[in-house]
Amino acid sequence: MLEFERDGAELFASVVEAKVLAQLRDEFTSLNLKAGGRSFDLSPVVLELLSPSGGLGRVAGMVSGGDGRPVRVLAFDKTPETNWHLGWHQDRVIAVKQRKPVSWDGTWTRKAGVPHVEAPVDVLRSMFSLRLHLDDCPADNGALKVLPCSWSQGRLTDAEVKDVADTSCPVVCEAEAGDVVAMKALTIHGSDAALKPSNRRVLHVDYCICALPEGLQWALDINPHNT
Repeated sequence: MLEFERDGAELFASVVEAKVLAQLRDEFTSLNLKAGGRSFDLSPVVLELLSPSGGLGRVAGMVSGGDGRPVRVLAFDKTPETNWHLGWHQDRVIAVKQRKPVSWDGTWTRKAGVPHVEAPVDVLRSMFSLRLHLDDCPADNGALKVLPCSWSQGRLTDAEVKDVADTSCPVVCEAEAGDVVAMKALTIHGSDAALKPSNRRVLHVDYCICALPEGLQWALDINPHNT
């Protein structure tokens, strides 16, 4: 069984009730995810989930000691039309309000009009994500795979990630609807294309427990304690 602090990932079962999942599925339908994923609007349902008393807020409090704040919300859905394979990698990119000169070597991109940059390792060590499953996700439906304890090696190059993957035993994070998978940003992870593709809807929320350096500001500016 995976443990968050030791392995860099953990499954929390039955976090969100069926009524809320049904509301989120309706919101996913309105997104029409042609490429599989996009930024997710902060609807009242999502804001309630992010609040300290909401399902995601409670899990975030458990894994961060109460200090984690949401900094990006995404939607993903693997379907027969968008059934991708994602190779081993770490989550190293953050979404910010405005591009600024920074002292570290970080590649800048724009996604959905929002500036993104590769973050320094101190920020990445303070980040984690919560993945709320809206559908059952067994191994043959493109479930998340992680390399336990890989986060402890810090930020790695693509070649170093491959070396770790070649010598590690992956764990498949099978989940049921309403389950949440918590994962550290530096945990090496990936997913296979679904062998039996249906829907694999995931509400993905990035969290951080530190402020950004050098005048950068998070693109997502909400205080979950006030929602």
